[in-house]
Amino acid sequence: MKYKILCEDKNLDLIERIFKIRGISDDIDNFLNPKIKNYRLDPLKLNDMQKAVNRIIKAIEKNEKIMIFGDYDADWVTSSFILFKFFAKYLKYKNISIMYPDRIEDWYGLKNKHLDSIKEKWVDLIITVDNWITSVLEAEYAKEIWIDLIITDHHKNWEQIPDAIAVVNPVISKDYDFKYLAGVWVAFKLICALLDQIWIFNGDDTLEENWNKKNKIFNYFLPIVAIWTVADIVPLIWENRLLVKKWLDLINNNRHLISESLQWFLKYLNLKEVDTFHIWFVIWPRINAGGRISSPYKSLDTLLFTWAKQLKSLQEIDEINTNRKKLQESAFKIAEESLNLEDKLLIAESEDFHEWIVGIVSWRITEKYNKPSIVFKINKEKWIAVASLRGPEYFDIIDMIQKHGNLLERSWWHKHAWWLTVKIEKLKDLKEKLIKYSNEIILEDDLEKTILVDTHITHDEWNYDLMKLLQDLWPFGEWNKEPNFLFKDILVDKVEKVWKNGNWHMKICGNFGDKKINFLFWWKWDMIKSVDKKSNIDIVWKIKKDDFNGWYFVNGVEII
Repeated sequence: MKYKILCEDKNLDLIERIFKIRGISDDIDNFLNPKIKNYRLDPLKLNDMQKAVNRIIKAIEKNEKIMIFGDYDADWVTSSFILFKFFAKYLKYKNISIMYPDRIEDWYGLKNKHLDSIKEKWVDLIITVDNWITSVLEAEYAKEIWIDLIITDHHKNWEQIPDAIAVVNPVISKDYDFKYLAGVWVAFKLICALLDQIWIFNGDDTLEENWNKKNKIFNYFLPIVAIWTVADIVPLIWENRLLVKKWLDLINNNRHLISESLQWFLKYLNLKEVDTFHIWFVIWPRINAGGRISSPYKSLDTLLFTWAKQLKSLQEIDEINTNRKKLQESAFKIAEESLNLEDKLLIAESEDFHEWIVGIVSWRITEKYNKPSIVFKINKEKWIAVASLRGPEYFDIIDMIQKHGNLLERSWWHKHAWWLTVKIEKLKDLKEKLIKYSNEIILEDDLEKTILVDTHITHDEWNYDLMKLLQDLWPFGEWNKEPNFLFKDILVDKVEKVWKNGNWHMKICGNFGDKKINFLFWWKWDMIKSVDKKSNIDIVWKIKKDDFNGWYFVNGVEII
């Protein structure tokens, strides 16, 4: 197994080395312990925010019908939820509703047929969440049929910005310095701007009482915003880091202050503590499964309701998620059996694949084989194939797609995934050309996985104070990945098989000079015979806090 150490500058201490690797220019204390005064930006600096506020106030004063339009992924569901709940719960405004497109028939985005349907409902104002920044033609049609449009989004725009009442997006905001807000964060910025200009409290309240009421609103929504900021894979720096660190801390230490629906949601999942790991692998997949496999309204219900209604919704979404996992496992098995492992681009296709499963299947293939992969869902009824693509860091998917765009009907990128559609009569030609391209571009040396190690830890650096400081780097996520460290010359004292959390694992008890360290290699119990007692080994590891005894334990990543 190859490894690459990202920083070995002996003139820097450990935290300085980590900051250098991540390109963090903040003061160390400001980053580790972010304060609102250092990072919060005025929501009115976002493009067109005042126009959006003015139009919404006008709609409320005239009791106009407002429609929130989202999409069916988890980030759209949560964005629409917080806006709807703010209007209904805190503004006491009832003339508001939510609409999502059909995932099979409509794909993404607001279409003219949706606008026609909305017009039939006598809607005066549409507020989009986390989408529509590229919908120039649809915005023109909305004007033609006399529907006002407010767009809130965080995606990159094309050359032309839609002609709407307001387009609120940090990417196009000259005065808003931080460009990496999640869609749900942009929606909450709209709530903040409204809060500053709509007086919703008792006129006899003192400033302190008003501030306490505003804090309750923040505590109601911001834990949800924090969770989906992590799930949306935006950089966890600056405002995002402040948000996630502060409000995940609230979830974990003062859960009684958060919304009742989120309390019961987390209790149902038996999550006593929420970390970025739980967001990615426990919370997000459930909310996402509703929109991807069934209906986004089912996902919405898990947040809108409490008590018996919420329990029913959570049970339904759990069943949907279980079905999603079964579909995923079945598709992965079928796909893996059909792969030609001699090729440097791995391709699988089937009529039986669910089109919203192919992405995770492609990701798993790439993770396992360290090769780019494409998984096609064949739709003979429409005579097209829909595919998802994933690639290792060494491979440039963009270049490959651009060089073969003439064979495609459509291609698009979202987060770390590429999607494309191709007519079935062109599919064979496309596959042959992509395989030929990949076999020519990818070197044999690329195929061996390389573990990225942040830095080597010396004997003198391994102490309690420094380990505590490393834990303050939490929360981990995009642009602040959980660091990998390297210990050299660990003398193995004992190797054993241990049972923990329903599985067997490998535990290595070793000596680092005169310091004893225990390493837990999760699920790798079958490696025990490869580690000799009294041998010296190099170990790549991560630090974990042990909440039971207050110390830290070491998760083994790889033995070099």
